[in-house]
Amino acid sequence: MTRSSSRDFRDVRVLLGMDRPAAKVAVALFCLSFTVAALANLDGVHRIWPTILAAALVTAGATVIITVPGDPLPTAHTIALTALGPVACALVLWQLPVPGWTLDSAWQIRAVTVVLVYMSVRGRAAYAFTGAALMILTSGAWADSTGQGWGTGIRLASINLAPVLMSVFFAYSIRPLGFAVFRLRERESERAADEAMTQAVLRERDTQLTRLDHLARPILQASADGHEFSAGEREECAVLESRLRDTLRAPVFASDEAVCAAADSARRRGARVILLDDGGLADTPAETVTRIRAGLVDELDSCSDGTLTARSLPAGRDALATIVSEHGTRVRRVEYDRAGRVTVELRDDDDLPEPATLAGRG
Repeated sequence: MTRSSSRDFRDVRVLLGMDRPAAKVAVALFCLSFTVAALANLDGVHRIWPTILAAALVTAGATVIITVPGDPLPTAHTIALTALGPVACALVLWQLPVPGWTLDSAWQIRAVTVVLVYMSVRGRAAYAFTGAALMILTSGAWADSTGQGWGTGIRLASINLAPVLMSVFFAYSIRPLGFAVFRLRERESERAADEAMTQAVLRERDTQLTRLDHLARPILQASADGHEFSAGEREECAVLESRLRDTLRAPVFASDEAVCAAADSARRRGARVILLDDGGLADTPAETVTRIRAGLVDELDSCSDGTLTARSLPAGRDALATIVSEHGTRVRRVEYDRAGRVTVELRDDDDLPEPATLAGRG
């Protein structure tokens, strides 16, 4: 698991289900509820637009809580949410009629408190407490400026300090348990991956053993029984030995039955076939590998003598594979590159190469 993916995996939003559709529905209902409360308590306010702006800001803050990834919450978003309380209070409170306002008129205090609680849960407890304190100070300043006294404003906002304090307690005592859960999940994922890899290795081993048993057992049994092999049977043994060698040296080619059959036929016709795999086709698209194998089968079918060497080149090169056929003094080289081009080069004795490029050969 990479560092970035591990960081995303440990996002506390996942543990609390904040990334699920149900959480988005809950946030939408929450935003709708305080917006309705704000619009229902506009009697006597001096101006309406600050209240609407405050509702929009609190809605944006609630959206940030469930949508912005990262644990803890990124610093820029944290600072903005810390300032949300005093800004929303400043927008709403100074528009309220004095006297004549009610607790329902100060809806923004309760709404911002919910945002601060979840900001604390997301690893920003100190900032959440600071935001609550600033909200209390703003409320006190409003009450004092309107002749109600600091105490009135402080009592109005401090009631909502308790949920923030509870969230701070949660952040410092429960969050470590959440990280333990994340570690257990990561270990479980690693264990499952190891088990899957082990099972894949065992399946491949069983497949190879079954194949070896099918191919080699009759010959080994005949040899153990003292059978006298004829010239034709010895030739078949040599072909079988070459095929088994191909499975070790060139699995990318030997895993294709058509390539194996064509290589066996070429060897029976007297050609020397060498298959090599340096790993360059491991991450190549399947259709490209199929095209290279098909080209190799064509070359093998036309080879009746000499030496044919097919090689999958190492990763990181522009060329993917080469097929070189040597017939006496005549050499034919076919190269497949990552751009889909097939380059054929012919050489005879000391003549200069004659390149020919076939783009997109199927």
